[in-house]
Amino acid sequence: MLIYGSRMYFKKNTVKTTGECEHCGAYGNLTSYQARKFGHLYFIPILPMGPQSQVLRECPQCSIGTHLSMTDLEPIVASLADQFKSWIIAIQEGQTELVLDGETEPVNIGHLIAGILDDLYCLKEIEGIESISTILTSNNLRYENDVVSGCWHEIQGDLPQAKISFQSAHQTRPEEPLPLFRMGSIAAKTGNVQEAESAFEKYSKLAPEDISPYIELAGLYEGQKDFAGIVRAYDMIYTLNPDVIPDKGMKKIYKKACKKSGITGKFLNEM
Repeated sequence: MLIYGSRMYFKKNTVKTTGECEHCGAYGNLTSYQARKFGHLYFIPILPMGPQSQVLRECPQCSIGTHLSMTDLEPIVASLADQFKSWIIAIQEGQTELVLDGETEPVNIGHLIAGILDDLYCLKEIEGIESISTILTSNNLRYENDVVSGCWHEIQGDLPQAKISFQSAHQTRPEEPLPLFRMGSIAAKTGNVQEAESAFEKYSKLAPEDISPYIELAGLYEGQKDFAGIVRAYDMIYTLNPDVIPDKGMKKIYKKACKKSGITGKFLNEM
């Protein structure tokens, strides 16, 4: 029997991270690397099927990652590096918030750095956050340092330490919603329903229009077969975003949850 097909070979610059797959939603280890696709016979690479490319966050569950040609990758890396350098300079100049191009509202500089941390690490632009933490703490940016640290520990798969960092950030600035969301997300990943609900409830008071916590809670309830919880979460999702009511996959889950829980959901009659 012939064994043939295609796959990526000769991987280099491999980086392991932890997170949610952008394609199937599974949480776990993700792999970024540079390689070239070959047609293989008995798993021996025979025929090159394209140029070398960068693969970002390939998931072991669905085997899908984001593929970028090296030509497309260069300007992306340059842009990320330029952004990062400009933000570090802004910190050293005493700035704590920046208005991005095309935006009107200022964004906390710690949030900005945390937002590109995963990309910088996957692309081997940074290997750690020690130097970043030194700059932040030397400029008395404790909150920003805790946020960056929390996101870094999440990338490394150290959820207990990430939780500690976000708790510290929340204590420093209880009016900021981001640490609460990250705390709720970590609790959801570890199956702690009570902690997740508490953190997301506080978060929703600060960001009442954001649908994200209810999506996280819906996934948590589905995993634990808490059908009453699924109905509550979906009712909030549908309330905040009625455009998703026609989605067939969501309808199926919602109707099943209503039936299993014996609860008539607010939107059941629209299904």
